[in-house]
Amino acid sequence: MTRYHAIVMWAIAAVALVAIAVWPTFVRHSEDAARAASLPTAAPVTADYLDRDKTIAFWERMVGKHIFDDMLSPRQLSGQYLQRFRERGDIGDVLRARRMAELSLKAQPRGNVGAEVMLASVELTLHQFKAAFAETKRIERIDPADPQMAIREASLDLELGDYAAAERIIDTLPPAQANDVARETLVSRYYELTGRLSEAREEIERATAEQNASFEASAQQRAWFFFRSGEMAFEAGDNDEALADEDRALAIFPNYADANRLKAKFACALKRWSECLEAASASAAVVPYPETLGYEVDAERALGNAAEAGRIADTIVTIENIGNAQHISDRLLAIYYSEHGTRTADAYAIAKRELLARDDIFTEDTLAWAAAMDGRWAEARTASRKALRYETENSLLQYHGAIIALHFGDREQAKRRLERALALNPSFHQTYADDARTQLARL
Repeated sequence: MTRYHAIVMWAIAAVALVAIAVWPTFVRHSEDAARAASLPTAAPVTADYLDRDKTIAFWERMVGKHIFDDMLSPRQLSGQYLQRFRERGDIGDVLRARRMAELSLKAQPRGNVGAEVMLASVELTLHQFKAAFAETKRIERIDPADPQMAIREASLDLELGDYAAAERIIDTLPPAQANDVARETLVSRYYELTGRLSEAREEIERATAEQNASFEASAQQRAWFFFRSGEMAFEAGDNDEALADEDRALAIFPNYADANRLKAKFACALKRWSECLEAASASAAVVPYPETLGYEVDAERALGNAAEAGRIADTIVTIENIGNAQHISDRLLAIYYSEHGTRTADAYAIAKRELLARDDIFTEDTLAWAAAMDGRWAEARTASRKALRYETENSLLQYHGAIIALHFGDREQAKRRLERALALNPSFHQTYADDARTQLARL
């Protein structure tokens, strides 16, 4: 073989090796492009939230006419109150929605499925999951052939921690139809919780595209799907995409408290403190959840504003005392106190109370960490095992499990979970990610 031919053969071999190396990436990008091309085109956004008060005022006038047997007006008003709560976070709207649903049922007690659904939605929003489940079962007896009610039941099973029941319902649902957003959303959540994050993201991607192709969907409902896509992107360590998804949500529904809350979470984890503070402040101005205020506290301290951080921390305590009458913020309060090593006995008590409302893996994890931070390690280990029974691909759950395992001398499990937490997202938390690396270096 001449020197020239040898050079040519080596060049061909090198190209082949490069092609082999990049082939998985090429296939993945090709699959992504093909999947994106198969999704529907987004519809123009209607800023329906700007007319929410006018719409509510109209239906309030209709209800005020006290027309005999008018079950439609209060039912419509109930739905509008719930939608305004999703947009602005005023818990008073949820209580108003409940009254209107009950008024509709009073006018028409039999066959009034719409009002029954409103009532179940109110109970879900108030985190009265067992009551919402019971109401859903009543509706199913009225219309047992409606797959949408089965989907609602399975969603509540996930909140209550009955994953086997949710799986049975998913397996018995009719074959998937085009634009089956509710089904895709349910399956996405089930996959996410049970350790199939990649599949969960594919399901929510389809649901997001389909919901955003709908002219009828409200801006907030459309934005919610990007909000959830961003949450799962962060769990998978795709941090740039996570932030971009929240920006997409905000472009559809400006000043969306949930999207800004997650932007603050991601920015804090990445230690982009000014960005974190800006997003957290915007979110807290709409809905002052303890989690969001906690990001403000962390950002202010990191930026050297200790006095302001202390003031906001005091506000969180005030919310517990006077602003959490419906206990919607219980889990968020327990997480904040546990993560910041303050009021740990309160965090433990709040987490125990939350467990009475729902027993999903995140509530078990909240209890596990609250118990650990309050020195109740045996209870922490029991709760952590329940939280990790599906090996959910969530860095915080894995990290909590690792630290609890380490307390009991289980170095092998601790090492495995720390590695898993960092593999999922090396920047999963502003404090715990660094600690995970420190602990792992010691093992």
